[in-house]
Amino acid sequence: MNTRITFYRSNLCPRCHIAGRHLRELAAADPSLEIEEVDILLSPRRTWRDGIRMIPAMRIGNRTISGVFLGKDAIAGFIARNRS
Repeated sequence: MNTRITFYRSNLCPRCHIAGRHLRELAAADPSLEIEEVDILLSPRRTWRDGIRMIPAMRIGNRTISGVFLGKDAIAGFIARNRS
């Protein structure tokens, strides 16, 4: 069964770039991970409706992780705890 991850980011955010790189590396090693990227500048209503108030942020189901810095270990742990 696949795990869908929604990644909220901005092209203007260097922290988002780093978190995105970590997320793509994890997805490359695990084909069951599906990533949907949402650019908050292009989709502000959806971002707000989804409860995202800080980027970078990732959501699996109704669980969200966000922070000033999301390291690879934090992202991997979030995925492991929230797999479908």
